[in-house]
Amino acid sequence: TDETGKVLNYEGKMYTKRPGFVLWNYTKPERAAKKLYLNQIRAVLVQPMLEQATITRISNEMNFFEILSSAKPVDQTHYKARYKDIVFILLEENGVIISLSYQDELENDILITFSKQRQNRPMEDSLFTPKIPKEYDIIRNQ
Repeated sequence: TDETGKVLNYEGKMYTKRPGFVLWNYTKPERAAKKLYLNQIRAVLVQPMLEQATITRISNEMNFFEILSSAKPVDQTHYKARYKDIVFILLEENGVIISLSYQDELENDILITFSKQRQNRPMEDSLFTPKIPKEYDIIRNQ
């Protein structure tokens, strides 16, 4: 939600694997479909609609596992974490994260809601390797 109250909804799947692999696969809205691959070194955003991939050093991005590991209890179901001057609120039920909310640097209110979580499932490391078609433009932010 931006400062004017406009809401933009994304849907997709998120895969995580310790020690530091994350894949956000945004599927809706279709025009904004993209995949964000994160590891401990870099973030790779693959955007089919733009036929481009953006590669960024992770030091400038959000470290999902650092946020989770630094979270402190607020009450029985809520946890608070501070990461790079942003306050994150996690909602947990029975050891499962239900949502993550925060305000980004542009003052947008972000709410990520998780559903159909499955934990401790084996995943191949190759799932977290970016697949960039050779015809895509590659932008490097070092």
